[in-house]
Amino acid sequence: MSTPSRKPNPESDESTGIDAHGKSAGKAGNADSGNADNTGNTGKAAGTTGKSPGKPRRKLFNRRRLLPLIGLALFVLAIYVLQNEIQQFSWDTFKGHVLLIPNHQLLLALAATLTGYLILPFYDKLALIHFGIRLPWRRVAKASFLGFAFSHNITPSLLVGGTIRYRIYSAYGISGFNVTKVVGFCAITLWLGFMALGGVVFAGTTVRLPEETYWPLQNLQILGWIFLLLCITYLILCRNIRATIAFRGKIFQLPTLPVAVAQLIVPSLDLIASSLILYLLLPPIPELTYPMFLAIYLIGFMGGIISQVPGGLGVIETILVVMLGSFIDSAQILSAVLVYRLYYFIAPLLMAAILLAIHEIRQRRKASRDT
Repeated sequence: MSTPSRKPNPESDESTGIDAHGKSAGKAGNADSGNADNTGNTGKAAGTTGKSPGKPRRKLFNRRRLLPLIGLALFVLAIYVLQNEIQQFSWDTFKGHVLLIPNHQLLLALAATLTGYLILPFYDKLALIHFGIRLPWRRVAKASFLGFAFSHNITPSLLVGGTIRYRIYSAYGISGFNVTKVVGFCAITLWLGFMALGGVVFAGTTVRLPEETYWPLQNLQILGWIFLLLCITYLILCRNIRATIAFRGKIFQLPTLPVAVAQLIVPSLDLIASSLILYLLLPPIPELTYPMFLAIYLIGFMGGIISQVPGGLGVIETILVVMLGSFIDSAQILSAVLVYRLYYFIAPLLMAAILLAIHEIRQRRKASRDT
């Protein structure tokens, strides 16, 4: 467990700079006043300056006022999305779908959901390790959970997740530029893990995309080998080259080999956990093995990301119905997907909205105490 380090606080640094300027200016003003008194021209001295020395300039955007507005906007957005999601649910229909799923499968799927969300903080932790930022696990977990819960439901996911993380991490003294790097690192990590898991699954599966699906490579085995080649190349670069990339005057370095390997493992475990939620909610069919289902799930996951629809809504359902239609009745598929969305998307977003509200209340109290 990481030990908390000293937290650089940009807000306190800025205020310190202003206070120091004000004090120095105030001393200079006292000295000037003293000279003016000695020469008997105090009124003239005050009249020529016109401005009180040491008065800090007003900022156009006050960070302390802007951050609570960001938190409030995100909370309102979460409530709006939740309302839209809940309106799509008919209680009678939902109850009928749930009754089709045995209780032990519901509990196993819930356990897989909890496992998946316990894996998510490792995305942020890997990024913080790579950039040399030390933060306690509980704070990392808080920012990660809020970021993923919102980005899973709201698009553009990268912007929404980044805004949430900025709101949380900035309260702990992490600069906006470092938060941007963390968000970018998490996004790259997700794609690396998808290619690692997809490479292994696609290369060893006989599952093919539906004929009506337009995709340059209908044979997923070829795509799997391409993914594996890209992952191996990435590991070689991190092991032997540690190349640096310059972007807009900033230098970015590839991670160490242990971090790079973890970038492949963490998202793979995350995708396995999320796929297990849906797989456990489906009726058991001997012909539908888990590796085969995982390949189909990854195809749906990829389609959901490319479509940029919140949570892949409609995209995943369509792909599953088309590709699983020969195994399972469409009503059973939609029942499983409905519970899957409740477990993995709607319930976490509701919890995240409550947690964000608590965070904002605490920050306002802290700000009032400081003032």
